[in-house]
Amino acid sequence: MFSFEVLFGQLLVGAILLGGLYALVTIGLALIFGVMRILNIAHGEFIIFGAYATYWISHLLRFDPFLSIVLAVPVSGLLGFLVNTLVIKGLTKSFDAPIVSSFGLLLVLQASMLIAWSGDPRSIVTPFTAESIRLGLVLVPIVRLIAFVISLSILMLLYLFLTRTFAGRAVRAIAQDSEAAATLGIPVQRLQTFTFVLSTCLAGLSGGLVAMIVSFQPTLGPEFLLKSFVILALAGVGNIQGIMAGGLILSIAESYGSFFLGSGLRNVVAYLLLIVLLLTRPRGLFGEKQVREV
Repeated sequence: MFSFEVLFGQLLVGAILLGGLYALVTIGLALIFGVMRILNIAHGEFIIFGAYATYWISHLLRFDPFLSIVLAVPVSGLLGFLVNTLVIKGLTKSFDAPIVSSFGLLLVLQASMLIAWSGDPRSIVTPFTAESIRLGLVLVPIVRLIAFVISLSILMLLYLFLTRTFAGRAVRAIAQDSEAAATLGIPVQRLQTFTFVLSTCLAGLSGGLVAMIVSFQPTLGPEFLLKSFVILALAGVGNIQGIMAGGLILSIAESYGSFFLGSGLRNVVAYLLLIVLLLTRPRGLFGEKQVREV
């Protein structure tokens, strides 16, 4: 029987599952900013590129969509390596130049994808697209559940890498003080390149998952960039647990906000959340307790 309790429970389950994906979408941006001090304005375009890479691998080669994601990740990483080598490298000592360059990169990538693949919306259909499992009175879409589990697993592996391995601790040292890290013999430039490539791999992975949940097109990148900004404002840079919580907060706000205000105002909720947060908690929800992990 229909009831508002069931409806609100359904919205909450959907928001929780989407929150994990939002966190994965954001973590690549946080990595680059934390380690290289570059605000990558083109981050959303790397996500959309990952969606297209997954789509075409699956469509042209007739591969399973989830296998296509695995193959799309190194393709996204290769693009990141080329961008870092040809565009970003050598600009990290200036604050303005990387921002201007990444904004130009946004326009180039977006225009290139429009020319190559048009602006028609596309999506990836999986064997589980129309399938759900029942949890009490609430239906849980299997594709969203798989995306949530993958996102959470990747975030946990990234946390373990950054906190339990020598390379991860070196990355954190660069994030804290790159000059001091260099004096200790840490290969700063090499690890910055690694971080940029890792960030684009994560963006490609999240893009492939996004393509299985919603339709996408080349102009959708800035929308994901906005969501990443909101989550970073909520969590602070360098706090993986905070980014996970921020993704959950944003997805819940969007789900219930779009229910009461209409789906057309979904992104307005994100803008309002960002404005309110900047006015009331400019240091983020975690304030001085923020721990730099990336």
